[in-house]
Amino acid sequence: MRENHDERLTKIFSKNAVFVEAFKCLFENASDAFYILNMKGNFVAVNRSAEELTGFKREDWIGKSFRKIIPVRYLPKAIRGFLDVIRGKSIKLELELKTAYKKPVLVEVTSKQLIIDEKIVGTLGIARDITERKKAEQALKESEEKYGKLFEEAMDAIFVADAETGVIVDCNSAALELVGKEKSELVGKHQRILHPHEINDGGFSSTFKQHLKEKEEGQVFEIQIITKKGKIREVAIKANVFELRGKKLIQGIFRDITERKLMQEKLKKYSVELEELVEKRTIQLKEAQEQLLKSERLAAIGELAAWVGHDLRNPLTGIAGATCYLKKYTKMDKKATEMLELIENAIECSDKIVSDLLEYSREIHLEPMETTPKSIIKEALALVKIPKNIRVLDLTEDKPKIKIDVEKMKRVFVNIIKNSVDAMPKGGKLAVRSKKIGSTLEIIFTDTGVGMPKDILEKIWKPLFTTKAKGMGFGLAICKRFVEAHGGNISVESTVWQRNNIHSNYSYRA
Repeated sequence: MRENHDERLTKIFSKNAVFVEAFKCLFENASDAFYILNMKGNFVAVNRSAEELTGFKREDWIGKSFRKIIPVRYLPKAIRGFLDVIRGKSIKLELELKTAYKKPVLVEVTSKQLIIDEKIVGTLGIARDITERKKAEQALKESEEKYGKLFEEAMDAIFVADAETGVIVDCNSAALELVGKEKSELVGKHQRILHPHEINDGGFSSTFKQHLKEKEEGQVFEIQIITKKGKIREVAIKANVFELRGKKLIQGIFRDITERKLMQEKLKKYSVELEELVEKRTIQLKEAQEQLLKSERLAAIGELAAWVGHDLRNPLTGIAGATCYLKKYTKMDKKATEMLELIENAIECSDKIVSDLLEYSREIHLEPMETTPKSIIKEALALVKIPKNIRVLDLTEDKPKIKIDVEKMKRVFVNIIKNSVDAMPKGGKLAVRSKKIGSTLEIIFTDTGVGMPKDILEKIWKPLFTTKAKGMGFGLAICKRFVEAHGGNISVESTVWQRNNIHSNYSYRA
């Protein structure tokens, strides 16, 4: 009669009933498959988990050699393991077991000698199903291999550092190329070696950790790194924290944006230059448009002036002839003579208005001649009747020699001198100075006249504006045109009741 399973266990551990009951409980209720082999390698006992693992009933196990449930390709390993245990070694190995499910199961077997009464009677083993673990390990291995390939072949530089210490633990080929160093020069070193001193001094590590703490992981920030040769590169870093085998790591993906930064700077510079160019061209276009309008206006004024000059000068000539005849052939009293002189003055004034109108509208053609500041001012002063109560100081110099249209500039200076004289009805002083500034000659007229208020100063260069009883207000407007035709400019400064300064500046070539 065959012994049942409990009887076999009782017989094996018959000398210690308490131990037998405890072992039986542990053996039978263990979640892993427990088994006992005799010295021949035949199964003596198996637990319930062994049945569930393989699908074989206990009766199918007992008395059979372990070789029966081991696939052929694992037999050499299993036999070596059994013999090692018999010799006194403890083993741990991975094997496949045949099952009733027509699909082998992968197990991790641990086994050691079973000694009773100081005699080796067999082996005690535990088989743990590691199928799912192996799948997970294989998936992890494949994932790590895939990550390793992506990591190494990535176009961007990748650095991995310990999140707590900041020490670099790995980097890819692109990282080595970016900084121009070998892996041995980076791994094991603090990440601060990647950055210039000024960034290190600012506490890069704390800044980096603060960035990860305050911002969402995966956000990009820009910073500088330094290469082995000391060159500074601009990089954009996308960082994230992950955990691997219980250690928290920071992975930083560094993208070199140095060229992009340079292009942005160039683009910014070009944009500013373009804005300046557009602004300059806009001003030039506006000036050209104003010049065109001015030219058209001058052409219209010229046409009108020619018509007015023709239609006015004919009757003026007749009046002048009649006046001359009356003075020559008619005896008149004092009052009549005064009236004729008044008519002659009016004719002269009217003729000057027509001349000014024609002069202002006429296109300017310069006939440059060589002269000096002293020479032209002397000639201009000689053409103006200076009252005795006005003292003139000619402080101009004989140098430098200049080329200008002498007649036109002489007319400018005569007009300015007359204005200064008219501004000093009670007498005063007029000083004329010349001063060379670079390639520019400045001639300054300063008088002690009554001065002009601001609202008049703003209008004095406009044609048809005058503060005098006589004239049409073309004098200073014509002066401005003559000076600008020489490439110069004319300006005025004045303080009411104190002085009236009119400045004429023009450039010349020696």
